[in-house]
Order: sequence, then C-alpha cells, then structure tokens
Amino acid sequence: MLRSAHALAELHLRRAQIRDLLLISEIDCRRSELIEDINDWITQEFPQHRNGAALHTESLGAVVDRMAGSWVDANQAIDADGARSANTHKQWYHLAELVDGYTDLVIDVAGGRRRLPQH
Repeated sequence: MLRSAHALAELHLRRAQIRDLLLISEIDCRRSELIEDINDWITQEFPQHRNGAALHTESLGAVVDRMAGSWVDANQAIDADGARSANTHKQWYHLAELVDGYTDLVIDVAGGRRRLPQH
C-alpha cells in the first residue's frame, strides 16, 4: 500500500506540472488503477463488518489519493508562497485534517465500527 500511496503522490506532482490534456488523462487512469490496488489490498487485509458498521462515503484508495494530492498542494504552496504564508498554512492544515480523518477511518474499519463501500 505504501508504494501505491507514494506513486499517487508522484502522479499528482506530475499532473500539476503539465497542461497536456492527453497526458493528464493518462495520469488519471493510472491513479484510478492505484486507487483500485489500495481498495483490493484493504479488502484482503481487513474483512468488512456488515452488522452495525456505518458505511463510509468513499473508499480507502480515494482517501489516500486525496491525501497525496493535498501533500503535493502543500509542498507547492511552500515553493510558491514561502513557509510562513497564509496559503501555505491553509494547505498544510488541510493535509493534517485529511491525515486525522484517515487515521480515524482506519481505526474504525479495523475495529468493525465502519465499513468501506464496495468498489
């Protein structure tokens, strides 16, 4: 899973640097494949509890993809605006919120309190 998450971050970085719509489409297709890889992994590692478990709105792969994109945005904000800018703070705060949400989701899935949507 870590390799897939790292690859997603690299794809988000490449996507942010190009303007060619065909290349963007290819990157997005590869992102979709990696998201599915993560979803397949979590399904194998953590059987889903159906009884009483609340359904989460998005897959774990989608959450990891959003975190990867947010990480790229936060780093680009440092490069563009400096480490002390309001935009940089906003981007890193957003990433921290996503990480907190991810952590809570993983704990809840592992504990059987939340289940992930079928993909």
